Amino acid sequence: MPKGIPITEEELYCRRHEIFDSALHLFLEKGFNETSVREIAEASGMGKSTLYDYFKTKDEILLWYIEDELKDVNTAAREIANQPIPVIERLRQIMRKNLDFLVASKELYLKLFFEVQRLTIQSQKRVQAGRHAYQDLVRQLIEDGIRDGTFRPVNSLLVARLMITAMTPTVFTSRPTGSPENMLENVFDIILHGIQA
Repeated sequence: MPKGIPITEEELYCRRHEIFDSALHLFLEKGFNETSVREIAEASGMGKSTLYDYFKTKDEILLWYIEDELKDVNTAAREIANQPIPVIERLRQIMRKNLDFLVASKELYLKLFFEVQRLTIQSQKRVQAGRHAYQDLVRQLIEDGIRDGTFRPVNSLLVARLMITAMTPTVFTSRPTGSPENMLENVFDIILHGIQA
């Protein structure tokens, strides 16, 4: 937080988002490694020392955004998981919400995909922790369904990964077979029932 300046959490969040937006343009234009902290500070309309009050490194800027997005996805999924409705419907709603997030940020996701690979190993582990938390939430719902007899005994983590990975071809495809929502419903049906006649 900037020294000597009272600032609310909302103001801090907004300022960090503005810095990320400025940094993003540079990352995409020049590349993550080729962009300097000084350039990010100038693009954000501040001095380098002021930028350090918000983010200590370039990694922190990109990591902050990714973790913020993952937090939103996980929060929405937890809210759905806690609803008193059948487990299949909770899973379906979580997958739809995940799809909404992906569709809303499709272009940004595509642009950032390779830049994220340039984060330090420690930063990548933090991103992975957020993804694993989401996988574990989906996995827990599948295990709940196994316990209540909705699903047969399966490798719940593998099924969770399949469900989450299925988001990618529904959004990022050059050969769509319907709307992302329709393709997701087809994938969900295949995972639940298989392709056996």
